[in-house]
Amino acid sequence: MKKSIVSSVLTLVSMSLLFLAGAVNAGKISHEKGGDKAAAILAAGDVVCKTFTGAPKITISKEGNILLFQGSNQQDHIFDEGYALCSSGVSRYSTNYLESGFGPATCTCVGNTCKVTRNTTDGKMSLVQELSKPTNLDRSFNIKMTVKNLTGANVNDVILRRLTNIDINSIYDEWHHSVRDSSSAFGTKSTSIPYAVRLRHITRSPTSTTYDAKTTALLDNSCNPSDLTSGDPLYGDYNSTIQYGLGTLGPNASKSVSVQYLRD
Repeated sequence: MKKSIVSSVLTLVSMSLLFLAGAVNAGKISHEKGGDKAAAILAAGDVVCKTFTGAPKITISKEGNILLFQGSNQQDHIFDEGYALCSSGVSRYSTNYLESGFGPATCTCVGNTCKVTRNTTDGKMSLVQELSKPTNLDRSFNIKMTVKNLTGANVNDVILRRLTNIDINSIYDEWHHSVRDSSSAFGTKSTSIPYAVRLRHITRSPTSTTYDAKTTALLDNSCNPSDLTSGDPLYGDYNSTIQYGLGTLGPNASKSVSVQYLRD
């Protein structure tokens, strides 16, 4: 009981810091869990790139973050979503509420595919995201990410992560579990919410690129976090991530990976 109380307090403090910091990030929304996120997105102004209709209905930001991931019941299943790009232990990241180390983004869409391009503020790398929605029957959303070295020298120890905080039907706590290819949040203690959302690895180029799916602490934007569910599933409010070890990027070299969000 005491552990549960301490954990709840720490989570509330962490979330309060998130919202406080997020409010001063240009182009980001400010929102509290359990509130109306759609209204918060509107209040934030011109932050939306595109809304993909169907099931799920998905809204992405101009930075390539998933702002809304809504099922046929109009409930939102993703609270926070984004990516982290590291080199030599330095993390640059972008989520719905916070970002650091990235310059301005451009977002252009043709049909059901949007392309988001942005460079790191140190000028070393670019990240190009291609976000696309297949047919409604697939209940999925695909994201291809390509990292390119913009310099004439090696960029070392490059790590790319896709990360998300899944809140099924906006309920904070779910069961979380990760295996090598995917990280899932599923069910709750309420039997009326049987859904699951999965973030999974799809492709990598070159095929020598290493990868691992993990369940991590809430708000973790670091380069190489620990997997909290290497054994049995864990119940609570956690992040899911797919982490790619891109290694060394030679001068002007690039590497690509693809992930998919899938709702049951």
